[in-house]
Amino acid sequence: MGGTELSNKNRGIFLQGLHLNIKLTGWWPVTASTAILAVIFMLELHLTGSGGAFFDTIYVRRVVETIAPLLFAIQAAFLFGPDNEPALELLLSYPRPLLSLFLDRLLLVVGLHVIVALIATFLFESIWGAENLALALVRWLATGIALGGVAIFTTQVTRQGVFGTLMATLLWAGSIYGGDSILKAWKWFWPFHVYLQPEKFGLGFYLLNRLALIGIGLGLFLLAMKFLGDEDRLLGIR
Repeated sequence: MGGTELSNKNRGIFLQGLHLNIKLTGWWPVTASTAILAVIFMLELHLTGSGGAFFDTIYVRRVVETIAPLLFAIQAAFLFGPDNEPALELLLSYPRPLLSLFLDRLLLVVGLHVIVALIATFLFESIWGAENLALALVRWLATGIALGGVAIFTTQVTRQGVFGTLMATLLWAGSIYGGDSILKAWKWFWPFHVYLQPEKFGLGFYLLNRLALIGIGLGLFLLAMKFLGDEDRLLGIR
């Protein structure tokens, strides 16, 4: 009986913590990502069935990598901004490290967005089969890590989530609309092109590009976590 009561108590604490983290991290970016992908899916399904040349205006295999990573980065930017956290001193007084609380929020947000992106990828690939499933997953996974890393790192440097959102959005828009133009002037820029396409330089270079983006994103995540371990900096003392 004692073990059962303890298990129920731990389960209750876990659910309360999960509910609190959902409230703190927000829900609208995940909902927006789901809604946009669902609308595009239904529109493509309708126009394809009616004989419309919709593939000429929206490239099916780029839908998920365009929408999901940006919404993830926007939410990640507001996971923990020192100037946006009203109970910062209270959180620092907890026996549990602040970094652990941040990772809880991050894992929750990552899990929600990955579920949405996976479902969307499987649906798009099952209907249209635009490309290899593994390549379809690599598309948005590497992009999401890179944009998320930029967003979280910028938030920690500037102390405000709005700047993390702005930087990630600028990188997203600039890479989509101007990435190829930059490559024409600077060929060496290809490892940093967030939306480089496999047909640009071949599959080998594309996979190297994805690895570079993952490395950059993870590196920025680690640097941001280092900032979170500096209490004096978080409090604005230095």
